[in-house]
Amino acid sequence: MLVQTSEAPVKAKKPAQKPSKKPRKKAAPKTVVWETPGELSLDEWSELNSRDDGSRYELVDGSLIVSPAPPFRHQRIGDRLQTYLETVTPEDLIPVTATGLLLDRRPGVIPDLMVVEAAPFEEGAEVAQPEWVHLVVEIVSRSTTATDRIIKHAKYAEAGISHFWRIEMKPFRGRGSDALPVIFTYALDENGEYQLIHRVAAGTTVELTEPFKLTLDPATLGRVR
Repeated sequence: MLVQTSEAPVKAKKPAQKPSKKPRKKAAPKTVVWETPGELSLDEWSELNSRDDGSRYELVDGSLIVSPAPPFRHQRIGDRLQTYLETVTPEDLIPVTATGLLLDRRPGVIPDLMVVEAAPFEEGAEVAQPEWVHLVVEIVSRSTTATDRIIKHAKYAEAGISHFWRIEMKPFRGRGSDALPVIFTYALDENGEYQLIHRVAAGTTVELTEPFKLTLDPATLGRVR
């Protein structure tokens, strides 16, 4: 018996087509600083330190040390000391701030200040070799305390740099009644180790004969104006 219905006949649905899988585009390789993992060439090190973030990128025994931009007082002390050293260094030496120093002929550190032989730089050198450095100076700030007091102290001695100064501008253990800033001067002994020669607090004048003659009161470095 034929039964009539008002409903329209149901058409069979076509099976849904699966979206075709398009090959995914490979992400562009990220630009890296290192061409060889674990090593930096001199050009790569220079490029890293040319960034606009204000940080310093240093390598010690293959380990990368990143320091933030130095604070105002740190820079002021360095600028004042450089200006003063310009007046007392022999003609064949020049004081320079924030310039690269190679260690073991490889990318190394960026001291706060160095007194270096002028001749290599007049001939086009861009970074210093340890044998050109007569004095290296580090100004200790909160972010570089261990590096400046321990690591760089050891590496500069190992590199054979004859004189090292450390300037403390913040309160430190063992300071006592010394007014800030305090300058510690070291000289390399016959065993290749630094020996403390002077500890000079602000308000005290010291006369040095090495690495060149000068008279200095650290108080002159700590002034803002």
